[in-house]
Amino acid sequence: MSSNAPGLTQLKQFADGQIGKEHFLGIVGDVNHRSGYHLGPDRIADGDDYSMRSTRDKQGAHRFPTAACAYDMGMGWSASRAWLAWLVNECRNGAFPQVREIIGSLDGVHKQYFSGLRGFQTEHYSGDNHVDHTHISVFRDTADTDHSPLLRGFFSRPFTVDAPAFPGRRLRFKEGEPRMRGEDVRLWQTRMIALGFTLEADGIYGPISRSVAVTFQQQHGLDADGIVGPITWQASFAKTIN
Repeated sequence: MSSNAPGLTQLKQFADGQIGKEHFLGIVGDVNHRSGYHLGPDRIADGDDYSMRSTRDKQGAHRFPTAACAYDMGMGWSASRAWLAWLVNECRNGAFPQVREIIGSLDGVHKQYFSGLRGFQTEHYSGDNHVDHTHISVFRDTADTDHSPLLRGFFSRPFTVDAPAFPGRRLRFKEGEPRMRGEDVRLWQTRMIALGFTLEADGIYGPISRSVAVTFQQQHGLDADGIVGPITWQASFAKTIN
């Protein structure tokens, strides 16, 4: 019978106290789960299940034969989207090598998939759910690793942080010209969402992104030209979101 991975129980205990028990949606999957990290190896009949293919997962299955290694986090708390953006960026920077995958929504509308096997690049997710909750799975060989830093680190980060390095190009929109696309655009859009603006983190700098940039620049006494250059970029990331 599957059981909670001890390290994810530590994450739950921290989350319960920090953001509230109501935002814990589960570790062990219900009877509708037939595969994946929400089940311990003991409940997976298919030996080729994707959660059992890597060397790390195979080794973990021997050590922790009943441990379910996925966590569902509700996104009903105020800083949840900012936390998700922080978590993805930390994973991309190698801070959490135990994370296998993340499924969630950076903007509360569109769903994204981030795989540790592919460097946590942004991929579209077409499955059900995962807008109102974020799924995190960890490699099975880390079942007993304390995973509370996946949330604890967000709340303990310094109040003042350095902005991510300016990407080297100015983000701008002009009618009739090809729209700028890329992860730098998506990162900036995600930051704006975390600051309370309404737009999609689709990685495309269009008229809505430009409008948000103008409003942000006006609020901060910057040249309101709708272009995200080095000064606007730095200002966008200058303050930690509580």
